[in-house]
Amino acid sequence: MRPGALTAGLLAAGLVLVGCGSSPATSGGSGKAASDPYAPYASLTGAQRTQKLLADAKSEGGVLDLYTSNTDIQDLVDGFKKAYPGVKVNAFRANSETVLQRVLQEDQAGKPQNDVVDTNDSELRSMDKQHVLTPYDGPAKAGLRPSATTFGGWTAERFNAFVVGWNTDVIPQGQPPKTFADLADPKWKGKLSLEVGDWDWYASMHTYLTDNQHMSAADVDALFKKIVANSKVTKGHTVQGELLSAGQFGVALSVYSHTIDKAAKKGAPVAWRPTVQPVILRPNGVGLMAHARHPAAALLWTDWVLSAGQQAIAKSLRIPAATTVKGYTDPIPAGTTTYNVPESAETDSAKWNAAYDALLRGVAKTG
Repeated sequence: MRPGALTAGLLAAGLVLVGCGSSPATSGGSGKAASDPYAPYASLTGAQRTQKLLADAKSEGGVLDLYTSNTDIQDLVDGFKKAYPGVKVNAFRANSETVLQRVLQEDQAGKPQNDVVDTNDSELRSMDKQHVLTPYDGPAKAGLRPSATTFGGWTAERFNAFVVGWNTDVIPQGQPPKTFADLADPKWKGKLSLEVGDWDWYASMHTYLTDNQHMSAADVDALFKKIVANSKVTKGHTVQGELLSAGQFGVALSVYSHTIDKAAKKGAPVAWRPTVQPVILRPNGVGLMAHARHPAAALLWTDWVLSAGQQAIAKSLRIPAATTVKGYTDPIPAGTTTYNVPESAETDSAKWNAAYDALLRGVAKTG
């Protein structure tokens, strides 16, 4: 599983659990079964839908319990509270692995404590396989990219872009890597950083090189071994970004574009353009809990995050899932080759995870 950027111990202070009372078996007085708490709202749209959801959310107690690994979750919470001040958001934030474990443990115990989950694709896929999520089919879905709506029990709300980033003080102007294969050159010895949990990035790059660039698997393995020989290992993308900004190494191979952009905005000597192609896109999403205690609040949040909330995602320098966001400019330059994390990375996650662990075995750690 992916280690998160911050430890659960540092983040769990954000959790506030509501009382042990349960929601009514039905929502909105429709008589629908508790197994489908969102059914009463399926036919509602526009202001009628929003007003009904808000009224029912208040009748549920005016509370939304959210589990997330999103380090920018406060931007969304603040925006939602501004739109709906009558609904309190209790957010538990931890790394994605901890979020997954907590959701599944509570479900197995028959005591789910959250209404919505916001985390990485791998963990959401795992939750979906355990049938703890309910697909979203609200009106906001129509405004999303087609690639955001193909995941069954969850919906992409944003995309993380894995990019090659560098420190412009360590790497002189005009000398950053131009291709991924460049990084195998011995001149990069000790100047590269890999993130210890990025097995999905590794699976994506490996698959891209074999399927799209028609390299043999043996040649790709050899290329990665040369690159790893030039690398140090960090744990967590936030830490990786901080160390890159500090010049602890020259190049980060799988850093998030928004990490670099935020650091550069604050004056750090970092960049990722011109791009080393491909840029790997990984969806991060929102999932409605199948047994939410506050289903109206959960649906109200999801409607907002996938529509008006996309503005907050764009302002946090992430890539929104909506096709159009006012004032937003895609950070990925036109003409850049992008590659989505392939389905095989998820279906064969154990294989890729083990292969990446084996590849990094014995590599020096930093940070």
